[in-house]
Amino acid sequence: MYNIRSLIENLGIFKRNKIPLELKILGLAFYIQFSSLRRAAKALSEVHEVSKTAVWKWIKRLREKLNIKPYKTYGRLIALDEMCIKIAGFEYWVYTALDVDRNEIISMKVSPFRSPLTAKLLIEDALRYCDGRPSFVVNGVPWLEGVLKELGLKCEVKSFRR
Repeated sequence: MYNIRSLIENLGIFKRNKIPLELKILGLAFYIQFSSLRRAAKALSEVHEVSKTAVWKWIKRLREKLNIKPYKTYGRLIALDEMCIKIAGFEYWVYTALDVDRNEIISMKVSPFRSPLTAKLLIEDALRYCDGRPSFVVNGVPWLEGVLKELGLKCEVKSFRR
C-alpha cells in the first residue's frame, strides 16, 4: 500500500474520470516538482487539454487529504515508489517518497526515463525533511536499492503491489 497510485485511489481525491488518473498523478508530480500551476498545466496540455484551474483543484483536493508541504521532523520509515505513466505514446516515470508514519508525500520527481540520478535526487530531497537517518522500503527496483546502498542508508525490499 506504499505506491502512489493506490494512495491516490484510496484517498478518493478524484470523483470524475474525464481526465485519466495517470495524467492527474503526473500533474500532481509536475506541480510538486516545479511549484508552478502554469508549468504543470502547460506540460500536461501537450497530451490532453488541461487548465491551470484544473491542476489547482487537484492540488487543493490532495492538500485536503494529505500534507504535501512537509515540515522537518524525525522520519522513521520512508517508502520509495516509481510508476510508469504512458500517455500518447510517451512514457514518464514518476518517483515518489512517502513518509509512512505521517502519511505524507515528501517528494515527487518526474523523468522521461528510468534513472539512478532521478532516484538519487528524490532520496536526497526526502532526506532534507528528515532528522536522523530513516530506513527506506522499496519494491525491488535495483537502482533505488543501489542508490540507497551508495548513500549508506538502510533498505528493506517489499512488494507494494497487490
